[in-house]
Amino acid sequence: MWNTVLDALVDSLIAAPFLLAIYLLIEFLERNERAKQKTVKLLNGRLAPLVAGGVGLVPQCGFSVMATDLYCQNYLRMGTLIAFFVATSDEALPILLTNKNTVGVVWIVLLVKVVYAVALGYLINLLDRRHLATDYELKDDEGCCHHEISEHTDRKFWNFVKHPLLHTLKIFVYIFVVNAIFGLILYFAEQPILDFCASIGFAQSFITSAIGLLPNCASSVIISGMYADGIITLPAMLAGLVTNSGIALAILFKERKQWKRNLLILAIMYLAGVVLGVSAYFVMTVI
Repeated sequence: MWNTVLDALVDSLIAAPFLLAIYLLIEFLERNERAKQKTVKLLNGRLAPLVAGGVGLVPQCGFSVMATDLYCQNYLRMGTLIAFFVATSDEALPILLTNKNTVGVVWIVLLVKVVYAVALGYLINLLDRRHLATDYELKDDEGCCHHEISEHTDRKFWNFVKHPLLHTLKIFVYIFVVNAIFGLILYFAEQPILDFCASIGFAQSFITSAIGLLPNCASSVIISGMYADGIITLPAMLAGLVTNSGIALAILFKERKQWKRNLLILAIMYLAGVVLGVSAYFVMTVI
């Protein structure tokens, strides 16, 4: 059991440098007028779901956390956010790539996730008519004018890194707590889940989609591990990996107060996983 808590700490520590880099990038964009305008235009533009689908494939949940943060600040449409979520690979790709029994399906997973993410992103964005923010709000820390900051290099550097450091620390603690809680839940309930999934055939996708929604990298590990052990089918694995977005859903419910919209996103993610899994199952059966 303590190994589960230790694993949660290690996973959180691994994510911390990546999160810090992301938040430093966001801070840079907030302070750089030209980069800021280009980024906002890209996130609000027609290519946003395509970018989300590509970037989300990086085997790290940090991008989905970043997307959630930007969505909460009203810089992303819902479809773009869901494209990030669907494409996120988290821990699945390293596991599949390092197992000789599953390395051959990696390209299928990548292709399905990217195409599905982009398609859902564009479709949902057509229905999302919210007015997005068109610019980042520049921060003026501690009331210091730019002239004063330029005269004190150390203070200028601290003002630049302060918010990313504090934000990273805050999210790190939250990630660790959530990872530990869900890690312990999966520790005590893993075997019953495995046994149940092995006995329900095509309906596996309904279960793996729910497992994928758990805000913990352990869910993608369990799903890909079950496939490697022959407990679930490829469609069921795809269903679970599509709904898995790392810790991002927990951040969404923590940061944003619009519960109805959050629940809608949760429902869309689950439905997207089930539809993909069941459809793929019947396609493979026919073929």
